[in-house]
Amino acid sequence: MLAGCKTNTQKESPEDKVLQVKVQAVEIKECKLPVRAAGMLSTTTVVKLGFKTGGIVRQLNIREGVSVKRGDILALLDLSEINARVNQARIGLDKAQRDLTRAGNLYQDSVATLEQYQNARSAFELAQSQKRIADFNLEHSRIVAPADGKIQKILVEANELIAPGYPAILFASTESDWVVRVALTDKDIVKFSLGDSAHVEMDAFPDLPFPAEITELGAIADPVTGTYEAELRIIHTEPQFRSGFIARAYIFPTETSRSAVVPMEALLGASDNRASVYVYRNGEVSRRRIRIGRIVGDQIMVMEGLEPGELVVTEGAKYIQKDSRVNPVNLSEKTAQ
Repeated sequence: MLAGCKTNTQKESPEDKVLQVKVQAVEIKECKLPVRAAGMLSTTTVVKLGFKTGGIVRQLNIREGVSVKRGDILALLDLSEINARVNQARIGLDKAQRDLTRAGNLYQDSVATLEQYQNARSAFELAQSQKRIADFNLEHSRIVAPADGKIQKILVEANELIAPGYPAILFASTESDWVVRVALTDKDIVKFSLGDSAHVEMDAFPDLPFPAEITELGAIADPVTGTYEAELRIIHTEPQFRSGFIARAYIFPTETSRSAVVPMEALLGASDNRASVYVYRNGEVSRRRIRIGRIVGDQIMVMEGLEPGELVVTEGAKYIQKDSRVNPVNLSEKTAQ
């Protein structure tokens, strides 16, 4: 009876159990490793609109954040002084026209000299120029939307005195493309070319990546940060886009790199770019320390420690103990492949 009990105990010994595991061969894969960068969303056309002439702001027809159409009048100056200058220029032109007609008649009758006639013509041309200047200033004494867009910022208030050319409204055109401008280091910017793909994520649109492409690459480093600016054009936009949204960009270079990869579930005790895996060979498994790199989908790059074609345990690796026996249930499938 004692012998029988002893035999049963030996049969149930953990050392005699065979673990059913799955293995996978180490593969060489061409990877496009994205470069991560952060930036802000904006349009390619952001302009500061102002008045050609100075004066008192009479009317503001917009509010910050509203959408406007091409040709909408956004703001007006008080036209009292400007209209008076237009009227003054018109009166001066009428007088110069009369003087030129009179001088021409007198010159034909040999009463006026050629010089007098030429002076009258010069005065008329000068009056014409002054009238065009006055009309131009009148036309630009109001701010008109140059395109469909949104009002980003209003920099003046009604009844406020504004100087000529001083910015009054910050305007962003929605007819142009939405872009994200990011800063890249020198070692990263050399990896990219115009047209390289990217995708952009924003907190305003969680779990919704936006495809993008590189449209500009900076040629001169920022003197303060030492980085180079790259512009990413958003391919599919949203009506709710607003300038200033914080964006995270993942930019993929054209060139690919070749590296050994293994499934993430094969790793054990990953820390500080180091991890362990169980390698299956000739019916036995051995634990091996490896150096890992970037994550590529559901796989991870192996920088050191494994050779292509070696079999690593994927499913069941965490249950393997010292002197455990394993049975790769999918080994035949791997061999057939």
